[in-house]
Amino acid sequence: LMEVLQTSEGRNSAGISRQTSFVRNLGKILGHIPARGGSKRLRSKNLRILDGKPMLAYAIQCALDCPPLYDTFVNTDSEEIDRLAHSMGVKVYRRPEELGSDQTTGDDFTADFIRKTRPDTLVMVSPVCPMVTAGDITNAIEAYQQSDCDTLITCEATQMQTFCEEKPVNIDTATPLTPSQSNPFVHILNWAVTIWDTAHFMQSYESRKSGYIGTNRLLYPIAPSHGIKVSTENDFQQAELLLKARQMKNDYIAPPIYWSGDGS
Repeated sequence: LMEVLQTSEGRNSAGISRQTSFVRNLGKILGHIPARGGSKRLRSKNLRILDGKPMLAYAIQCALDCPPLYDTFVNTDSEEIDRLAHSMGVKVYRRPEELGSDQTTGDDFTADFIRKTRPDTLVMVSPVCPMVTAGDITNAIEAYQQSDCDTLITCEATQMQTFCEEKPVNIDTATPLTPSQSNPFVHILNWAVTIWDTAHFMQSYESRKSGYIGTNRLLYPIAPSHGIKVSTENDFQQAELLLKARQMKNDYIAPPIYWSGDGS
């Protein structure tokens, strides 16, 4: 999903709501990791070993390392995923069989989970974004708490010239091309972390079967590499390389080296 936000009162140049003078009470905050056993494009991707551990394990560990979460549940229809979740110390919510099909929407299984667990604030951590960090989740919760939004969705923000169906989105092709930093931000949702006011979610779901996208949204940019979503084999290989590179960076950060024309 893509949305353009112009700079306006109450928002900074990246479209993020500025901090308010209050910090609202979020009540009981639950972590929610929806992870089905099946997958159409990449077989059993949640359990596939990614740089040494199941891909799902990255989301679970992030949630465990996020202090604001009161508790975390893996929402699944799979016995194998159930065992993995329990082995890592998180709770499991076994969704009803009818909510395990390809036709089930995120609205449906999220509404079901909210009805059964009754959180005040729900934080969804995507199991297919293995690069997201506990810091990303904590920072998103803080931004949500200091805003008046009902829904926060992580995204990538860009000012690069963008087209949709060959039509310009954030530029005027009838005028000279301006530097990209002059363009409005385009926000591409990655859903690595999503936060909902559950009362508002359920109100929207019960009235129009749609609570997922929210009404008063805060689109929250994170580092593009942290929002990479694994849907295909190429995505999986890219994520594995990035995870290996992250570990190398943690082990050793080389000083910058520059080319010099004098041969030094």
